Amino acid sequence: MHNVDELIDQATGAQRRVIYADPAIYEQELERIFGRCWLFLAHESQIPKPGDFFRTYMGEDEVVVVRQDDRSIEVFLNTCTHRGNRLTRADRGNARAFSCNYHGWAFGIDGSLATVPLEREVYFNEIDKDQFRLVPVDNVASYRGLIFGCFDKDAPSLEDYLGDMRWYLDTALDAMPEGTELIGATQKVVLHTNWKLPVENVCGDGYHLGWSHAGAMKATQSGDLSGFTVGNTGVDLEGGMSVAGLNGNSVLASLDGVSGYAFYPEPALALKYLTENRAKVVARLGKFRGEKLWGSQLNLTIFPSLQFLPGLNWFRVYHPKGPGQIEMWTWAIVEKNMPDELKQQILDNVLLTFGPAGLFDNDDGDNLASCTSQSRGWRTRQMPVYTNMALGRSGQRAGLPGDIASGIVSEHNQRYFYRRWQEHMQAKDWSEVPQYNLNPLEAKDEQRTVQAA
Repeated sequence: MHNVDELIDQATGAQRRVIYADPAIYEQELERIFGRCWLFLAHESQIPKPGDFFRTYMGEDEVVVVRQDDRSIEVFLNTCTHRGNRLTRADRGNARAFSCNYHGWAFGIDGSLATVPLEREVYFNEIDKDQFRLVPVDNVASYRGLIFGCFDKDAPSLEDYLGDMRWYLDTALDAMPEGTELIGATQKVVLHTNWKLPVENVCGDGYHLGWSHAGAMKATQSGDLSGFTVGNTGVDLEGGMSVAGLNGNSVLASLDGVSGYAFYPEPALALKYLTENRAKVVARLGKFRGEKLWGSQLNLTIFPSLQFLPGLNWFRVYHPKGPGQIEMWTWAIVEKNMPDELKQQILDNVLLTFGPAGLFDNDDGDNLASCTSQSRGWRTRQMPVYTNMALGRSGQRAGLPGDIASGIVSEHNQRYFYRRWQEHMQAKDWSEVPQYNLNPLEAKDEQRTVQAA
């Protein structure tokens, strides 16, 4: 087994490439990251009515998220407690019971074992049905409509896990009192890449935008984004920021209030919506978030595997399927009070840019698959790769939580992502995982107060 202390070098920004290829490291990730962290499961808009369910994964464990009759939410392993068959094969739907197609055992939406065929004849009425209830996920909680689950009973609360990241999340999730919803079918893509690479690519790698996505930018760009140009010939470091130091969660943000829609060929409808609602958002969230962040391009990352980009409006979770493969699930996220015409335009643009045939996603998919495959060779996997851009050039900014570097090209957020990965991989349990929210929120500052979910 590799010494985790030697895999990440915080001082130089280096990572050993073996972390993208080694099966033993991956198995440890399933236990110490996906078996320990809070993981996104579904949006409440996807299961609005009692009996609604959504099938998803926590690491490689398949689970089903179910709205109960009292409108609470329960999450169960999607496996029959008799012989281990998959219980429901539907991605989503509405049910009053889940029946196993192997032997016919049926379970209520509360997880209870309701029906056992031939219970009297072959079990002689001696089966303890309570013993065979569906296995629940230990912790389930929601934040602003996002449902999370966690296997570890000793994990911090979801609010503590998110920490001061909630202040930034509220820009996307709580700008309007009606909240948000996910629209469109689940867009599922299999990529032959290690799960960490797409996360770090989105959480902080603005460097690749003008080069890898030059063709996509030419086809879609209608406005400025932090001075980015095709071919990486220019960038405005004062036009954005990279925010980390928030327990592995991070933000990449432009600061103009409109550039989230810079990659819409026809952005007029979105810009009209921003103009008409700006004053309401400023009143709700304060001047900085209302004017600088809402409507800007934001890359929001919840460690380990949830990301969403207000503006481009895609919402995505990565499900690991081994050290060299993931399932990438994508939806469009919109504010509920947006006009239907704008919602449709957002969904169409997600399909154009970051859907299964999206112009940007195809660029990223090729690069990330190559980075993974090139880490498998005996000699190659001994080499380091680097996120050493702008080392030592971050710090506090008055009124803003987190450790902040200038611009959206710095590799600052990637370093914190790998720092968090290393901290979890080193820790035997949650008591050994450090907790930090750098430059923490102050309750006395009204515009910075984080409300309870």
